[in-house]
Amino acid sequence: MALKLMKLAKKYNMAVVIFNQATTKHVEGSFHLSLALGDSWSHCYTNRVILHWNGDERNAYLDKSPSLRSASAPFSVTSEGIMNSASNHKRIKLT
Repeated sequence: MALKLMKLAKKYNMAVVIFNQATTKHVEGSFHLSLALGDSWSHCYTNRVILHWNGDERNAYLDKSPSLRSASAPFSVTSEGIMNSASNHKRIKLT
């Protein structure tokens, strides 16, 4: 599947985004953070961007890239799409 996605990306000059959710596995009496799609998926990409919360702000962290240095940038998800972070887009806590 990864090879087909990479071929499509090259053929149509487009980005392909694959999400690999982190989960926990119970190993030898304790829980460990693990990738839901397995370790092999972590080697099938060109760039790795980790999305996380920093307090009330969403951040994207460029963790791996063949041509760019690691960096972090705040962002917001709005009805218009993904935007540069604005202070009025805060994390909503569900009750």
